[in-house]
Amino acid sequence: MLYRSERQRAVAVVVPAMGTTASFYQPFAEALVTNGFSVLSPELPGTGASRPRPSRKSNYGYRDLVETYLPEIVNTAKQTARGAPVILMGHSLGAHIGTLAIASGTVEVDALVTIAGGNIHYRNWNGAGAAKVLFASALFSSLTRVFGYLPGQYVGFGGPQARTLIREWSKIIRTGSFSHIADVSAYSGGTLMLAMGIEGDTFAPERSVSTLAEILGGDVEIMPKSWKGSPHSSWARTPGEIVSRIVEWLENDIVLKCVE
Repeated sequence: MLYRSERQRAVAVVVPAMGTTASFYQPFAEALVTNGFSVLSPELPGTGASRPRPSRKSNYGYRDLVETYLPEIVNTAKQTARGAPVILMGHSLGAHIGTLAIASGTVEVDALVTIAGGNIHYRNWNGAGAAKVLFASALFSSLTRVFGYLPGQYVGFGGPQARTLIREWSKIIRTGSFSHIADVSAYSGGTLMLAMGIEGDTFAPERSVSTLAEILGGDVEIMPKSWKGSPHSSWARTPGEIVSRIVEWLENDIVLKCVE
């Protein structure tokens, strides 16, 4: 899905969270358009309008997203940009994909903004939170062995999820490492990153957000929540404060030219 701005200052690529359709981000995209961004909002494979759905026969993992899916989308964004900056914006799983793709060198963009996304190692939660995350990793991996995929619609993950994706996601929870997905050790810096967390987000607490940001040496900012709904996802439906902060940060770093 492409939203065009008549006064294109940059092109934003909005990468969704697991099990979340591209249409969910329409208010976020429209707010970006108002601020001079054209927005490319793709579906994750097998989600929303994308086919085929994950099943025993249809499978993919993080590496496919980092090495094939995202590079193809970023290339499309660069063609649309016609020399304007390309800003990658990732929510939750999208934050993982964007960070790993930049760190491993499969994509090059002018800046990365992650929202409500972090390293999901169980040690980034305290007490009962850590236990819940570990339980989810064990349960979801087990379900992929029974069904050949994760029937996410029954466990709050929006729809069917690919078995390899879920097993790799579960390994991150257990180990905190992304080495089974991408080699990030060679990253030498150079890409601006703003890692945004939301106060009260139990899916991406501050320690989790900060730990993911460390891979790229990114700036971390925890935003106060002043809107209704889950901190992890409701920001996309009421995006005004998030978009204002993104624009301010990009202008301060001269990625965007200030517009009077």
